[in-house]
Amino acid sequence: MSISGGIKIHVLHCGCVSLPRRAAFGGPALPARRVDLPVSAYLIEHPQGLILVDTGWSREISPRGVYAPEAVRRVLPRRLADFYRPRVAPGQTACEQLEAMDISPTDLDLILLTHLDPDHVSGLKELSGAKRLLMAEEERWWTARTVYSLRQPRAMWEPYPIDTFWYKGSPIGPNRWARDLFGDESVTLVNVPGHTEGMFALIIKNRGRFVLLSSDAAFSSRSWREMLVPGFGFNPKAQEKSLLWLREQSRLPDCAACIANHDPAEKPRVIEL
Repeated sequence: MSISGGIKIHVLHCGCVSLPRRAAFGGPALPARRVDLPVSAYLIEHPQGLILVDTGWSREISPRGVYAPEAVRRVLPRRLADFYRPRVAPGQTACEQLEAMDISPTDLDLILLTHLDPDHVSGLKELSGAKRLLMAEEERWWTARTVYSLRQPRAMWEPYPIDTFWYKGSPIGPNRWARDLFGDESVTLVNVPGHTEGMFALIIKNRGRFVLLSSDAAFSSRSWREMLVPGFGFNPKAQEKSLLWLREQSRLPDCAACIANHDPAEKPRVIEL
């Protein structure tokens, strides 16, 4: 499969979090130890249009570009505010970075939400003018009915007109659920459960090569290299299965890049396929 004109993937860092180390990399509980990790979003230039994957933090959560507990607690419940401790440097929100590229929210043809955790949907408030918003129906269903609702405040995503899709049986993915977004295998949404049940990773493919965006199935490339199951999730067995699948994919010769959303080793860049 080869798409005329190619595909570009912009890796954007849209703020950061300071998480307990165990939440990112598992292991024993060490409450005093925290790690600073980026929060990523991805702009895909595709022949079908401009696609943004996740939205990062909004400016309101870090008005002055630093961690501001009072501002965070106006947006998040205290337990989540204290967990994430987010900050967003000036010019670093997804909306601000797109504006610097002369792209307005209305220029976006599609925003894909891999799952509904706050660091992935906070920026919706600034980007909801996109032509279409899309997430998995399984993600919506589970977040409204299970413990996921404790970490996915509905006010951050429910007001917006988000369309949903159903996964289909597929030879791709850790549990064989996926969705071919355009019907040409150029963008495939692959269910990678464990962190949440409905979460998806993306396989972006062209000219015999692919990029895999893992969302939060892993917190860094160390996660699948060393099989470090994140401590932040409700289904460790499913997380481990998803990590094994990521490791297998990352080792394929046609894998141009396998990227974890919070990987401190991953720097902003543009990947061309």
